Amino acid sequence: MSVHEEIREQQKKLKGQGVKAHLQYFWDYYKIHTIVALAAIIFIVVLVKDVTNNKPYAFYALMLNSYSSNAEEVLESEFTEYAGIDTTTSSCFIDTSVTYNTEIIDEVTIATSQKIMANLSAAELDSMAADQNTFAYYAHQDIFTDLRTIYDESFLNKYADKLFYVDRGLVDYIASDAYQDFLMNGSYDKDNKYAVMAADIYATGQYPDTPVNEMDNPVPVGIIIDDSKVITDNNLYQGSTPVVGIIANTTRLDNAKLFIEYLLNK
Repeated sequence: MSVHEEIREQQKKLKGQGVKAHLQYFWDYYKIHTIVALAAIIFIVVLVKDVTNNKPYAFYALMLNSYSSNAEEVLESEFTEYAGIDTTTSSCFIDTSVTYNTEIIDEVTIATSQKIMANLSAAELDSMAADQNTFAYYAHQDIFTDLRTIYDESFLNKYADKLFYVDRGLVDYIASDAYQDFLMNGSYDKDNKYAVMAADIYATGQYPDTPVNEMDNPVPVGIIIDDSKVITDNNLYQGSTPVVGIIANTTRLDNAKLFIEYLLNK
């Protein structure tokens, strides 16, 4: 029996049996075709939406471990207005959904790390905020701008008690071959204070809160924003001390500085 003949036979059987029988017949014989067709339609709709919404970033920030993913829309809306970003030609993305645990390397941590590194490599990321220890981790990977190169002395003096410093000596040691050797074989120079500090960080996952006057070469790379109204109003970083910095290879420095201003002054 041909396909057409089979269909005619089925139609004869269904005659007078009502809508339910016809729907059941349609589902039995055409469900695969229907699912494929619907999937194709959904794919096309999503693709078109992505293409039409694929505007270049005017600003992109990560707020690691803020634990307030529902704050994204509020922050993006407020900062878009604050910075005067034209949303018809560009987009603003402030990601508050990302988490990163420096002490437990799980799938989420690995995925977050890969995402951050990809955006850093592509020079897409402009600013990053995080709890103090996570910020210190990335600060010691040398990804943040020395604030002295982009702000004048009056600004640095105004926020002197809120500046977050790293010791350049420790940053350089972590980037050295000696530290890589330590990671490989566990041995380090116990007479080198930076080697000792790095070994302790590796063992505990905690970065030291070294006073600035005890650093050999202090570099301001972040601003502590624990009393920011934006942070408190949106319930960000509850129970932790947030720090924000500007990414060293940002291509949108003006908006990155406006974001710091927005967090400090709004």
